[in-house]
Amino acid sequence: MPEAAGKALEKYGAGLKSARQSHEHQARGEDQDMATVIDRHEKLSKTLFRMANEQIVSPEYTRFYDVPLTTGGAAIYILQRAHFVLNRRDCWGHVQGSVPFDVKALVWEHEQDELVGDSGRGLANHYALGVQEGESVGLKPGDFEKTPPLGGVATCCYAWLHIATNRPWLEALASSCMLEIANSDAIVEGGGNAARIAVKMRDELGIPFKEQHSNAEHMEAEIEHAHLLFKVAENHVHTQGDEEAVLRGARDSLAIDRVYKSVLAEAMAAAD
Repeated sequence: MPEAAGKALEKYGAGLKSARQSHEHQARGEDQDMATVIDRHEKLSKTLFRMANEQIVSPEYTRFYDVPLTTGGAAIYILQRAHFVLNRRDCWGHVQGSVPFDVKALVWEHEQDELVGDSGRGLANHYALGVQEGESVGLKPGDFEKTPPLGGVATCCYAWLHIATNRPWLEALASSCMLEIANSDAIVEGGGNAARIAVKMRDELGIPFKEQHSNAEHMEAEIEHAHLLFKVAENHVHTQGDEEAVLRGARDSLAIDRVYKSVLAEAMAAAD
């Protein structure tokens, strides 16, 4: 297992061990049930961490990162990412509507920075951060308003939205959470997508991290956001059926994401 995923799993496993110890004095039957659930969570987290690391080295991602980054290509990426960001807000909103009450609070906590920013740190919402980052490649706010999603990007956004609105809540939640897990520097060896794109923009276009407002924030935020699904699992993933639901949502979301990256790679490669 990659080192980053191993460290993240070790931290998560420590929490599970503590949960196991806190139930040591319960009845034997209850202890056995708790041990089974904890073992299931450990297995699930290992599987999700492995999936995240396989995603970043998939053929679609490899092609995406292999495209030489030009100013025009970076502009396409940033403009199309804005549609992805808006789709994330739509999907999380639908997910929040379908999940149990305790999970709604976790989703809202996750979405606050995304929707309204962080006044304490002087950060705008995450859509606005993308617009600010666009300035580094010559984009204006009006460019975001008038640029439609590419056909393939729109298709992927509708596919994610379909999962969020039509699948059982655990699948829908896992679909959205898996994109956070796969972008977490604490889980993905060599860094998630935001970190890798930030390095490409720095090395190939000479844009410092301080001008990459969106990438810089997501390199930090996704480390915490990635743990949302594991918090939910502790209270709501009890059976093999629950585990399979999480994995279905995660796999389907990653499949859509690979198509999304293929569409971006093709468009960026054709840019001036």
